[in-house]
Amino acid sequence: EVVQTAEDATEIAMKRMEADRMDAEKRAAAARESAAKAQSQQEMQARQNAEAQTADAMRQRAQAENAAADANRQRADAEKAAADAQMQKQAAQADSDRSRAAAANSDQQLQQALKDREALRASLLLQFNAILATRDTARGLVVNMSDVLFDTGKFTLRPLAREKLAKISGIVLAYPSLLLAIEGHTDSVGSDSYNQDLSEKRAEAVRDYLAKQSIPMASMTAQGFGKTQPVASNDTAEGRQQNRRVELVVSGDVIGTTIGVVSENQQ
Repeated sequence: EVVQTAEDATEIAMKRMEADRMDAEKRAAAARESAAKAQSQQEMQARQNAEAQTADAMRQRAQAENAAADANRQRADAEKAAADAQMQKQAAQADSDRSRAAAANSDQQLQQALKDREALRASLLLQFNAILATRDTARGLVVNMSDVLFDTGKFTLRPLAREKLAKISGIVLAYPSLLLAIEGHTDSVGSDSYNQDLSEKRAEAVRDYLAKQSIPMASMTAQGFGKTQPVASNDTAEGRQQNRRVELVVSGDVIGTTIGVVSENQQ
């Protein structure tokens, strides 16, 4: 029994040692596993941190690149705006130069046109005056046909009147834009209706003759004023003779005037 008991104790001790060894190995394995897990977690965390840092760095680089691209675009836009502004300035300057040149040219043309009109007006005044008494007025050049060019108390044109009107028409035809206002006047002798009728018919007779000389009817008007617009006193024979007249008012842009309503008393 003593031997058996010793053997049992030995076996028990061996089993305990084996259990302790296995328990130690389990603890060691658990420790290793725990350490491995901890290391793995650390490595994973480190990797995640590195990846986060890499991603952040990439975002920062992308932001920097975007900022640089924006800066480049802004610089390009600014340069384009400056170039456009310069072009607009140059274009505006060119327009201004052209406008000034056009204005100067227009002014020169206007001045030349005025000189040409004045020269033509003066020339026509001389030409008409060589045929019939003519004066320059605000209304135009007024050519005066005296009473002696008509039969007494009638509206029939005498040969001399036709001759002079033919010469007048030759001058007028050279300037198609000229206008003629033919106005008949009488003295105060006789009734108002008689004088009005006579003045109208004399004006119409002159107009009709000029029309036969190829002056367009559209460029002429004929009107009678009777005794209402005397140029001299009707108290003398000389004054009455001056009042008995037909006047041709020559006007038009070509000589710088148009027919208006200015009376002879205002001229």
